[in-house]
Amino acid sequence: MCGILGYCAPDWDPSLAKFFGLQGFNLQHRGQENFGCCYSNGRKFGHFKDKGMVSQVFNKQRRDEFNRRQPRIAIGQTRYATAGGTDALSAQPHWMTLLDGFYANATNGDLPMLRQEIEDLEAAGTVMLSGNDGEVILKKILHGAARHGGHLLTGIRYMMETTPGAYSGCLMTLRELYVYRDPLGFRPLYIGRWRDATVFASESCAFHERDAVIEREVRPGEVIRITLDGTREEHQLVDSRQNRQKCIFEPIYFARPDSRVFEDKKDVGFFRDQIGRQMAREQPLEGAAVVPVPDSGRFAALGYASELGLPLRELFIRNPYIPRTFQIAGQSNREDLVHLKFTIMLSLLEQYRRFVIVDDSLVRSTTLRLLIAMVREAAVKAGLGDRDVEVHVRIASPPIIGCCYYGIDTPELDELAASGHTIDEIRTMIDADSLHYLSLGGLDAVAEQFDRPDNFCHACFTGRYPTEYQDRSGRSRGHDPSPAPPL
Repeated sequence: MCGILGYCAPDWDPSLAKFFGLQGFNLQHRGQENFGCCYSNGRKFGHFKDKGMVSQVFNKQRRDEFNRRQPRIAIGQTRYATAGGTDALSAQPHWMTLLDGFYANATNGDLPMLRQEIEDLEAAGTVMLSGNDGEVILKKILHGAARHGGHLLTGIRYMMETTPGAYSGCLMTLRELYVYRDPLGFRPLYIGRWRDATVFASESCAFHERDAVIEREVRPGEVIRITLDGTREEHQLVDSRQNRQKCIFEPIYFARPDSRVFEDKKDVGFFRDQIGRQMAREQPLEGAAVVPVPDSGRFAALGYASELGLPLRELFIRNPYIPRTFQIAGQSNREDLVHLKFTIMLSLLEQYRRFVIVDDSLVRSTTLRLLIAMVREAAVKAGLGDRDVEVHVRIASPPIIGCCYYGIDTPELDELAASGHTIDEIRTMIDADSLHYLSLGGLDAVAEQFDRPDNFCHACFTGRYPTEYQDRSGRSRGHDPSPAPPL
């Protein structure tokens, strides 16, 4: 679920460095492990990538060098690692210097047959450095271009037709930029304008800068080519109008609330408000204060509270300097961060004795289990018994029963709380007084306000996968149209 960003401008503008940095800053929620950039002024290229946040990696020294080069093309990525390591070598963009020029590529998403793709490339004599999806895509594009006439458009078509996957990407040379999206449209990608520059980003929130205009989404199976001389070409390489699979987890959790991931211009916050209202209709609870889990549960909690006429209260105070716990590797690390990330408003425990906690999803159950334990401990500190406070939980998505092979680093099946436990067993695990999830039918009823429900990928909720994939053990599995057994 990384973030990709960049621009192609006919002339150098000193403000481009600031705009590029703001793009990355506005996509920081999509990845906090690495940031990298490749850029060109039409004659020479530069690059950098390192571990850390955008503000740490794109520091003053690198900004000064960036400005000195006056780049008219730049691509970047905020990385959330799902394949390869977390070192700078595995960070993106990946680049290659060949006899015929310089090429760099950055992607957002995953290849579900990654191991097989790497084996095939290595068998053909390609040296792989990182084990990363973006490197595979770059080398497949160049391999396809070399075999079919040398044009990069042909190489991208070859990659799309031979490489099942969930990706949006950007490829640059010294004088050209190509932005592309996989034929099923799993991952979002927007294109627009800022002054005279063509700009692109994984989410529309990256365009929140004066003079920036969003034009539209890059279509599934489409490539847009932009050159330094101002040429812009749109190529629909693969027609997938009847078969799209946008990730439903983007609006549920990953995207920023002020982003839009729908063509009708409604934003993510509105979607989350609607699923909160739908959940209130399915699983109401009277006489409680509604508590969001910051920040991703806030809009669903607002919808839940509004639908039932309940008070919305901020019981959990979030430290804004702690990254998203879901993206952190290691169970003990995640648990430590939850304690650092949240504190309890004791005064609310004295004022209310019944709470309904609303969160966007429940994956491992780590966060909710620890939050509820913190509430019960805080109740004792406030002079109450740990059972004098009722803690009910509502999850604004269906149970996650399947691993994701399309860009979300969900754990092994045995780590997914809903994969091997009933809802009542999960309720006991997290020590809640009640636990209810949004139904799959309820989710589809909300999604239908934006697009046909079958245009969204539901694999994590159903176990039905829209493409061939390799499971965690490396076994290849085919597209499975059969529904998973109900929880």
